[in-house]
Amino acid sequence: MELFDLEYGLKSVSSGGNVLNCQELTCLQAGLNVLKIKSKAQGIYFWGKILGTSTDYYVAYALGDAEFEFPSKNFYYAGEDFDFKELPRLTEEIADRIIDLGIDTPFSGDPTKAVEPDSPGEGDPLDPEAAAEAQNGGGEKLKVTELDRLAQIIQEIDFDTAVVPKGAHALNEAQAVVPSSDFKGLGLTEATDLKKYLHFRPPTSVASLRALARTDVQFYSEFLDPLEGDLPRGCWAVRQDPSIALVTMRSLSWPGYIAFHIPGTTKFGGLYFGYAAKNRDLPFIL
Repeated sequence: MELFDLEYGLKSVSSGGNVLNCQELTCLQAGLNVLKIKSKAQGIYFWGKILGTSTDYYVAYALGDAEFEFPSKNFYYAGEDFDFKELPRLTEEIADRIIDLGIDTPFSGDPTKAVEPDSPGEGDPLDPEAAAEAQNGGGEKLKVTELDRLAQIIQEIDFDTAVVPKGAHALNEAQAVVPSSDFKGLGLTEATDLKKYLHFRPPTSVASLRALARTDVQFYSEFLDPLEGDLPRGCWAVRQDPSIALVTMRSLSWPGYIAFHIPGTTKFGGLYFGYAAKNRDLPFIL
C-alpha cells in the first residue's frame, strides 16, 4: 500500500478489525517519509504489522530494479521508534534452518533474540551434520535471531499473498514489469471474480512462465500467477460491500491479510496484521 494512499487504504481493510490509532499513523507516516529519503526509492509501500508479545514490528518495502523481468522487493522493519531498518537478505542455509525449527510461537519484538535452542549439553547426542563439523574443526555456526525469522516469514507471507487486480501491471518493450497505463479498474461484476486477481511476484506456474517469455501483445496480461490456482481450494474469501463499492479478498491461509479493490478505479492494495501464524489446518477444514 503506497505511502500517499495510506489512510484511505487502512480504511478499506478495516473490516478485518485491524486499524492504526492516530499516534501510530502519524509516526508511521513520518518514519516512512524518512525511509523514502534515506533509501532514495521512488515509492515506499506499507506492508503491514506483525504483532509481538512485547513490541510490534511495522514492515514496509520499496521496489528495486527489475531482476529477471520482475522488480525486487527490499523489505524494512521498525519497532515502536518507527526508525525503519533494512531486513537481512537470508541465505538458503539460514532459511532452511528457520523452516526446520518449525517455530509457531509469537514474535517477542526483540530482533536480537536467538531463536535456536541451546547447544546440546555434555552427553547429549549431536546430529550427524554437527558431529561432522565438530570433528573437522569447523567454526561455530552463526546463531539464528528473531530478525532472521522475521525476514523469512515476511517473504513467505508475501509470496502467498501480494494480491493485485488483473491488468494492473504490464510488460514494457524491455520485458520489465511496470504499472499499466491502460488499467482503469475492474468492472463491478468482474471485481468479485477470483479469476481477476493475481499474485504480484515472480511467476511459478508453467503457463505464466511461458507467457512471460512470449513477445505477443495479447500475452502481456497473462504473466502473473492467478489466485484461483492457490491450494487448498477455497483459501480465499471474496466479499463485496455494495454500499461503498468495495471488494475485499481475505486469505484464510494467512489470517490477517486483506486485499481490496475499488471497482471502476485504479485503487487497490493489501495489508497484513497478525501474529505471522499460518493456518495449517485449513486443508482439513475446507
